Amino acid sequence: MAIFYTDVGLNQKQNLNFPGYPGSQTLTSQPGSQNNALLEGPNRIVGTYTWAGTEAVGDIINIGILPAGVVVNAPGVSVQSGTAAPAATLTVAIGDNDLALLSAQPIPNSMVPVDTQVAPNQAPAWVSGTVYAKGNVVYDSASTPANQVFTCILATTSAQTTAPSSDSTYWIANQKRYSTSISIAAASGNVVATGGTQFYGGPLSLLPYSTVPGQAALGATANQIANSQYQIQQDAWAQAVILTISTPVAGTVSVFRVPFEAAN
Repeated sequence: MAIFYTDVGLNQKQNLNFPGYPGSQTLTSQPGSQNNALLEGPNRIVGTYTWAGTEAVGDIINIGILPAGVVVNAPGVSVQSGTAAPAATLTVAIGDNDLALLSAQPIPNSMVPVDTQVAPNQAPAWVSGTVYAKGNVVYDSASTPANQVFTCILATTSAQTTAPSSDSTYWIANQKRYSTSISIAAASGNVVATGGTQFYGGPLSLLPYSTVPGQAALGATANQIANSQYQIQQDAWAQAVILTISTPVAGTVSVFRVPFEAAN
């Protein structure tokens, strides 16, 4: 599995565009502009991806960073293509990697004051027979690609022994929760997300409830849990995962649009 980046993701991945004082030193020699407002907190990611021609099934495109505390407007996600077709056949799913393994998450914002920093967290590994509450997040080593994150959408019992990647009744793949398979192979295409979900029902707050099996927010009523929007728990990548592809064309472009808004 390879990981690729849109133009926005490329500038964000190396810690270049975090809010801070003007003229602060960039942290890498990668191309980018420190304190570029367009990359620091828009409510819509518009990431242009230039196809390398080497992409394969299971590869991931990091579109841009979703800040902690937001929800993605799943019905508004879309992908546009340039005047040249990016591939003969090409389908992707769109989601995020919220609470994925630390090695896959965006670099923490070093410009945040030390007294307000939160240590990066990751979802625990799924354990067969464990009781999980709606909104709990786990990673599954048996998924494809491996170690993808899944959110519980129906409380489990100790009788559930099927891994999340093979159990759509109790789990939804974060990687595919804004859109299931969509074909974006056509030239000049404009494809709107389909089959995604604006997930409701969860821990009501950010950490720690999402990473503690079986736990929801203390004092939350069943109605509150059932009607709460799932929000991004900590900075995460909005991602496209390649499901099928043949004859990718180097130099062609696709534009990913991912709108999001404050959860409260």
